[in-house]
Amino acid sequence: MPGFFQLSGKEEFDNEIENDAFEGNPTIRILSMTEENDIVVAEGSVQCKIKAGGLLDALFCDVFQMGNGKIKQLTTYQINK
Repeated sequence: MPGFFQLSGKEEFDNEIENDAFEGNPTIRILSMTEENDIVVAEGSVQCKIKAGGLLDALFCDVFQMGNGKIKQLTTYQINK
């Protein structure tokens, strides 16, 4: 997430996705997806309960750079509603 943090590699990504600050599984909705050459852009929303109280309620735009059928880089832009 530009301006917030950067992860490198599968292990760092997995640790962030399976973050202990949240409970249960998130509800993710893909609103649109665009694909051109080796770039895929997904726009959507995500909601998840925060263990300390409250709700993560955000919109996101993920930009995937692909290569040989694998994700080479992912840039995420997120805004909390």
